[in-house]
Order: sequence, then C-alpha cells, then structure tokens
Amino acid sequence: GVFLLQLPVQDDIAPVAQVLVYTTAPSREVIADSIKFNVEKCFSNKVDLSFSPSEGLPSSDAHLLLRASPNSLCAVRAVDKSVLLMKPEADLSPSSVYSLLPVKELHDYHHGPDMLLEEPLENCVPLKKIILNGITYSPVVEVNEEDTYSILKVWPSSMVRERNCCFLRPKHDADVVLACLELSVVDIFSISSHSGLQADRFYATLSTPEELTETVRKYFPETWIWSLVSISSEGNADLGVTIPDTITEWKANAFCTSADTGFGLSPTVSLRAFQPFFVELTMPYSVVRGEAFTLKATVFNYLTTCIRVSVTLAQSAHFLAAPVEKEEESHCLCENGRKTVAWLVTPKSLGQVEFSVSTEALQNQQPCGNTIVETPEKGRKDTVIRQLLVEPEGVEKETTQNSVLCVKG
Repeated sequence: GVFLLQLPVQDDIAPVAQVLVYTTAPSREVIADSIKFNVEKCFSNKVDLSFSPSEGLPSSDAHLLLRASPNSLCAVRAVDKSVLLMKPEADLSPSSVYSLLPVKELHDYHHGPDMLLEEPLENCVPLKKIILNGITYSPVVEVNEEDTYSILKVWPSSMVRERNCCFLRPKHDADVVLACLELSVVDIFSISSHSGLQADRFYATLSTPEELTETVRKYFPETWIWSLVSISSEGNADLGVTIPDTITEWKANAFCTSADTGFGLSPTVSLRAFQPFFVELTMPYSVVRGEAFTLKATVFNYLTTCIRVSVTLAQSAHFLAAPVEKEEESHCLCENGRKTVAWLVTPKSLGQVEFSVSTEALQNQQPCGNTIVETPEKGRKDTVIRQLLVEPEGVEKETTQNSVLCVKG
C-alpha cells in the first residue's frame, strides 16, 4: 500500500531530520526504514541588521538598525573588510554555529560502565523469499546502507533487540548483512513543531547629511563597533554611530538571544565609507631616530570631471622633510586618476610623531590639457593625520648580574 506522510519543517529540526517508519508484525518482528532530510540552517529568532545610509563620508553620522524578537539581547560587531579577508573563519555564519552542536544526529546510545549490555546474539535467521499473490519478494539491501537499527537503539535493549541474520552473498565481492529487529514495547514518538517569528525588514529614513567642504581624518580602527544592544518590546533598536575615517567597506553582523525564541544570527551587511576625492599615506610602522624614509601621499580622484589639486605636508619641529621631486604648485587629476607625491623625511624626536598631509581641489581655471577643470561641491579638501613610532638609535644591550642570597637560620 501507499500512504502520504506530511512533516512540518521548522528550524527546530535543523540541520538534519531523520524520519523512521516501522511496523510490527504479529510475530513481533519489526519492519523498518529510515531516511535523512537536510534542513536549511536557520534560527527561530529572526535577526535583521541594516545601515542607514549604506554609504557615507568619513566622520559622518549613520544609524545601525536592528530588528529581532522583543526584549532580545544582541551582540553587534563591525570590522574592516580586510580583517575578514585575512581571517574569513572569524565571520559567524549559520554553518559555523551549527557545527558547534555536540549532537546533530541520533545514533544508538553511549556505552559506559553504567549502561546495560545487549543480550548475546542468537543464531542467525535465514533469509527467505516471500510469495504473495503470485509475486516473489526477495530481501534486498543496498550496499553501505545505514542500518535503521542504529536509530532504534536510542531505546533500551529491553525494548528493541537486534537479531543477526544470515549473510546474503551476492555475486560481487561485497558482503551485505540484513539486520532484523525484534520489538517488545515501543512508545510512539512525534515530531514537535512551533511557528517561528516572521520578521519584516526594518526600514528608516534619514535626512541627507550636510555637505562637507573639508574632512580631517585621523581615526583608522580595524574594529569599529563592538557593543551589546538591547532590543525594545516592539522588537527593534536604533544605534547611532559615527563612520570612521578609513576609506573602506565595513562588515557588520549581530547575534541575539531571547528567552522566548532563543538564538538568532543576522546576515552580514556592509557600509561603504567613501569620498570621491581623498589622499592616502604610505609609511612604515616604525623607524629609528635619524633614519631617513620616504613618505608617500597618493591622491585619488573618482569624480567624473578633471580637477586641479595641491598636496602639502604640514611642517613640524619633530622631523625634517624635503620633496623627492621638484615641488609643483598643483597637479592635474582626471576621472579615476591618481597622483603620488613623496618626501624624504628624517625624524628628530622619539615616540609617536604626527604627520599631517592635506590635498585640496583648487578653484583654478587652468585646464587639464583640453579638458575644463571643475571644483567639487563637497569634500574639496581632505586632510589625513597619521602617527609614526620613532625608536631610539643604537643597539639594544642586556646585562645580567647573578647573586646568591643565603638565609641565616
């Protein structure tokens, strides 16, 4: 006969659902079969995370919007994209969370000193063909098929017992063993399910930030957000943040816990910190006092027009600087262009020495070749402030002095 079995698929049976179907013959023999279903790795606590806006200027304000089960507690993280590129396993995902589960599938029970051993195996049961309504049925088992008995063994051996069946040797070399089951008492089990929280996407509209004519960038972290956020009784939270000064893409995600719906994990979302006209510095992490090094400033233009820019290094009493090439008053930069200016720098002070480089789009009527120069409406001047560790000169020397202390007693 054929029957239809409907199984509700919910997150509480992820990542693998095992379905066992069995029937008991009058002879107390169990006929059973099982099958596995891979279930999508999801969670009851539906967490949604988004930035508003999804792109902004450095040092401008933004909002991180969260939605989860009411009264959840969420851990939020936002890091530079380069961090995850160097260590992708640090990014949380449903697969990495489910891999931490100690038990994913049920297979028999744990053996130990307090567990009862199974009864000794009886003589093997011969496998016989069955003739029904003129049709002959022969026992067939697939090679390397998982034994259904390993699932039934979650019950004590006093309830379910395995009989050793005689070997069935086909023409090929593989030996196939058919396991028989004997049932004494079996409790009917059912698959429980509950409806998960359907979370709608949380949207918010923010006013356009004021146009900036100059940006001063000196905050360049690798980890931007590392916070605990409480979700309101309405199921949402709004975290106000300031975008760091790094021109990069920030990757953020969050996981939440709730007394009602349990664990939840948000997808990874991005915020792009970008301005179409900016300067980047290239310098070593540390130098020795008196050691000359090359400080490079590269100006990028992602505007659709040509601009004329000036690049200047602020003077300081802590170092000496001289241009590597002949210094020019301005440089021409067209669409997707870049220009690098370098100085030969010799530090004179110890500790953290600060370098400030500014680039400005000039209101200059001098054309770039045959192209008319335009001045951007915002972000016309960009200043980057970075620190360099200056260490003392010389060679480190260690002196060890030994002494013996005698206790008088």
